[in-house]
Formats: sequence, structure tokens, C-alpha cells
Amino acid sequence: MGKSFNCVRTLQSFNTILNVLVDNDRVCDAVKLFEDAPKLRFRLNSVSFNIMIKMWLEKGDWENAKKVFDEMLEREVEPTVVTYNSQIGFLCRRGDVDSAKRLFEDMRTKGRRGNEVTYALLMEGLCASGRFDEAKKVMFDMEYHGCKVHLKNYGVLLTDLAKRGLIDEAKSLLVEMKKRRIKPDVVMYNILIGYFCKQGAASDAYKLLVDMQVKGCKPNAATYRMVVDGFCKIEDFIGGVKVLRAMMYSNHFPRIETFYCLCIGLFRGGKIDEACFVLEEMNKRKMSLDWDSWETIVREYCADDEFVIARFDDVFSCV
Repeated sequence: MGKSFNCVRTLQSFNTILNVLVDNDRVCDAVKLFEDAPKLRFRLNSVSFNIMIKMWLEKGDWENAKKVFDEMLEREVEPTVVTYNSQIGFLCRRGDVDSAKRLFEDMRTKGRRGNEVTYALLMEGLCASGRFDEAKKVMFDMEYHGCKVHLKNYGVLLTDLAKRGLIDEAKSLLVEMKKRRIKPDVVMYNILIGYFCKQGAASDAYKLLVDMQVKGCKPNAATYRMVVDGFCKIEDFIGGVKVLRAMMYSNHFPRIETFYCLCIGLFRGGKIDEACFVLEEMNKRKMSLDWDSWETIVREYCADDEFVIARFDDVFSCV
């Protein structure tokens, strides 16, 4: 790095180059540049150290990340909340939640406040370790320590409850959020809808789909896809078509696999009009089935010889 082309070397440009090296997995070059900083007359700041800590953590190398952090403290560079979050997140992901908690306490001792991400990382680690009650306590401790509870924090608890099938508790959590005037977003609704669909309770998922819209939360493509797939899973193909219509009205579209599943189910049930509607919608969007899929539909379709010719005419007239 020099002063050619009248360019002045700045710490910001140094950090940019360091970050590019890390992003391109040039570990040796990044380490050398970092070590050469004093020779280049750069006084490293928190951003410089955070880049190197991130690099080692992404490599799964806690020891080297810790060395960089210790060096940061030795040089009296003030760690930021990002510095702590990256380490707390790493420790929680590898299951060492107690070490993450100690680091969090050390952070607070040094007068550094955590943010909603810090608390969410700790909560995720605790939930993953089967310590839900502790995670909930951490969330309520947030406000005591001057950090406002966010949707992200409730989302951690809701995800854990849904994973464990504790839906009544999850619903109670939504009620609690309402009391605190925290409005659930589409991600939180999707967590519960996804659970209902996996459990074969598509009708419950549909009720929640309606409920979220009544409360002013717009479903996204993933919401609709889960509910349509949920109805297909329990072979309620008419229910699936009902949601499909609403989905397309909202300018969202299912995957080709979902269209295929609906077609097979509707043909099998003798719902020719609905099956033709699905095929027409596929055609409008220039989506087509492969030869094997068509062959399966025809085979299923021709199971009852009495209606073979009439059904063939219907199928091929709508595509």
C-alpha cells in the first residue's frame, strides 16, 4: 500500500482491503497484512480486529479468534457490541452456552450494553440446550438492562416452542406479545403455520393464514406455499385449490411440484374442472410438466375405463 497516484492511505482503506482478503478466503494474506499494520503506520481499530475475529470464527478456530480478541484488549482498543456478538454467537452454536454467558457478563462488567441481537443469540443457545425457561428469563432481563425487546427475541422462543410441539404455549406467547403491543410479523406466523402443516393440521394452518390477514399482516409466498402443500399432504386437494386461488390473487405462485401434486389429486378424485384450472394457471405462467409427470397423470386418469375418452378430451382441451 503506497501513495502512488496521489492516494492517501487511510485506515478505512486498510480495513476494506483486509475485509476483501477475508471474504476471498486469503487467510495467509489477511494475517500478514494485519500483522504488518504497525509497519505501515496504521493504528488498528475495532473494525480491524472484528474482521480478523470474524475470519477465525468462520473457520471454526476459537483459539485464534480468542488470541485476536486478547490482543485487542492489550492494545486498549475498545471492543464493540459486534465484537462480543460474533463470539457469543459462535460459542452458542457449538453448544458452549455457559462460556457465552460468562463472556456476556464480562461485556456488561466492562460497561458495554448488549443489543437485541446479543440477547437473541444467547436465547437461541439456551433453547438449543433445552433451557427454555432460562432463555425466557434472559429476554425479560433485557428491559431491566435498558434494551427493548424486539420481535427477533420473541421469534426465538416461538421457534423453540413450535419445534417441541408446544402450540398452546406458542399461542399464549402471541397473546403476550399483543398485550405488550408487539405485532407479530410474517416470519412468526410462518413458524406456526409450518408446524401445523407438518403435523397434518392444514385446516388450523388455514385459520392462522386468515387470522394474520385480519390482523393486518400480509402472507408471503412461503406462507401460501406451506398451506397449499399442507392441504396436499392430507389429500384435501379442494382446500389446496382454494388457497392456490388466494395465492395467485396476491401475485405469489407455487412450485411446479405443488402444481403437479394438485393435478394428480384432483384427477384422481374426479375433480376435472379444478384440475383444468390448475393446468390453465400453469400454462399462463409458462410452467410445464415433464414427460414422466404427464405419463403419471394420464395413467392415474385412465384408471376407470368408463370415463377414459371423456376425461382425455377435458385434459387436453385445457392446456
